[in-house]
Amino acid sequence: MSFAIIRNEKYTKDQMIKLAPHNERVKSKYSNQNIDISKSHLNYHLKQPMYANYFKEFKRLKEENNLKGQLHKNSIYACEMIITSDKDFFSSIGERETKRYFKTAYEFICNYKNLGSENIISAVVHMDEETPHMHITYIPVVDSKDKEGNPTRKIGGYDFWKEKNSYMLLQDAFYENVLTNGFKLERGKSNPDRNYKSVEELKKITNFYETKKLEKKLEDEYAPIYTSMKSFINYENFTPESVDKNLLQPLLNEINRLNNQIKNLKLQLSKYQTAIDEYSKLKDENELLKENVDSKQKELDVLYNLIIHLNEEKDRIVEKCRILGINLENKKEQAD
Repeated sequence: MSFAIIRNEKYTKDQMIKLAPHNERVKSKYSNQNIDISKSHLNYHLKQPMYANYFKEFKRLKEENNLKGQLHKNSIYACEMIITSDKDFFSSIGERETKRYFKTAYEFICNYKNLGSENIISAVVHMDEETPHMHITYIPVVDSKDKEGNPTRKIGGYDFWKEKNSYMLLQDAFYENVLTNGFKLERGKSNPDRNYKSVEELKKITNFYETKKLEKKLEDEYAPIYTSMKSFINYENFTPESVDKNLLQPLLNEINRLNNQIKNLKLQLSKYQTAIDEYSKLKDENELLKENVDSKQKELDVLYNLIIHLNEEKDRIVEKCRILGINLENKKEQAD
């Protein structure tokens, strides 16, 4: 049997900002091997943020909804609920009922503890991973009163989840909503006798510190990759610092890399040019030597032909003397 799954996490400002690249799919590659980018077009929003940067969207909603509350660095700025079941459940109910499942879950969250859809930063369904699931990122808003006793709404992560068994109550309410809407799922089992461990013990068991190192490495390795100025403006908190760090510095680094590459290529080209010049010089010298050899060969040919001619002339003279009975040897001796 499949289970109705709902999980909540609390996030500080910096943690909230880091949710956006994954949830809104603003990057072109991810360390999560389960994400199939070719299917990302199947993802859809039940509430789409105006800005892909969740802090910018947070500020917009805070001002628009006149939300009160003093926040500091470690305050809870936002929470995120992840709603899903298992792959078999979604395969069995089909596409239409899958959409209804997430729609009813979204409406449940909007009404839970009088949260209101206006305080939801983003609600996106991911269909490009192994199992369909929905991320609902929201500002934990509660009813309060100002100093004059007038009703107001304020941001309060602690107050929103102040009940002792707040997550168990969430599971109960969500499961009742699932049943009411006709989905045949079971509620996850809770264990009241669970032996709780200290935070430090849990960190050792789960290899927390090594995981944090890996997380930092992956954040640096898979920083957001922007496809246009629009995607940069939507995701980034558009300040001189962010422009310098995330836009200008990468461009300058790339320009410097290309300049160094051009410099190395010019050095290689200079070496090649020297070799080409040397080859051209040797080629000219070779042509000159070839011309000299051809000239000497012609002179040798002339001398050779002259020698042949003189030998033939000598043979004719000898033959004439023989016919005339002149002994050239005696003539030679008498001459001596």
